[in-house]
Amino acid sequence: MNNICFPRAVRGSGSISLHSCCVVIISAIFSVVFFLVFLVAFSSAKAQETSAKPSPSEQLLERGLAKTDNGDFQGAILDFDNAIRLSFANALAYRFRSYARLQVQDYTGTINDCSEVLRINPRDSNAAIAYLYRALAKFALRQYAGTTQDCSSALDLDPYADDALSLRGQARRELQDYEGAMNDFSDAVRMNHANASYYFMRGQVRAQKRDFIGAIGDFTVTLQLEPQALQAFLHRGKAKLSMNDPSACDDFRAALRLGFKEAAPYLREYCSP
Repeated sequence: MNNICFPRAVRGSGSISLHSCCVVIISAIFSVVFFLVFLVAFSSAKAQETSAKPSPSEQLLERGLAKTDNGDFQGAILDFDNAIRLSFANALAYRFRSYARLQVQDYTGTINDCSEVLRINPRDSNAAIAYLYRALAKFALRQYAGTTQDCSSALDLDPYADDALSLRGQARRELQDYEGAMNDFSDAVRMNHANASYYFMRGQVRAQKRDFIGAIGDFTVTLQLEPQALQAFLHRGKAKLSMNDPSACDDFRAALRLGFKEAAPYLREYCSP
């Protein structure tokens, strides 16, 4: 809560040389005026204090966010439910609840909440996040066309949302739009070149397009950024195998040594003991 500065009334001093009756009257008037000024100042301060105090709906939002931070998503959802009952057109409450519902895999509920955020205001700061959350829920439900549409809407509002680019790339890959997926992952890499997953996903698309050299390069960068990225070892090994590169077995062994059992069949079939 913000600090509140209360106004202070300062009474001046001075000499009054008038008839005694006038002095009494003027003193009485001055006292009344001073009291009224003090009353107005006090009322104003109380109004500021009241306005600075969180409303019941805001208190529920704060409590729900604290529960979200602690991983109590079901408890957070109940708080957001109550906040919405108190303030029906609260876009923040719907947005926060959509995230909590996403975490408990209530994808239909997430979509409904995000749609409500967008109904309240389709262009404010909550809208880009609502489009992204709704896209994530649609992707989980394998609604890939809807995912690409929502990601595009999020990018219209926030052109630098690399997570929306990445998600749209994944959806386009599922729709076998490999060129579109490549473009999205490449744009995401340009925006955030320290994110290992963007290189990995672009490497997967390159391998599907039989660009094995490009795929190996992307998987190598993935491992430079994230040395424990087990799948990158496996996929780089598979790309090398497609090029008859014997060092593929080194990647399979590294993946297996780090506990990625999916590499074992490749070792048995293609690599000597």
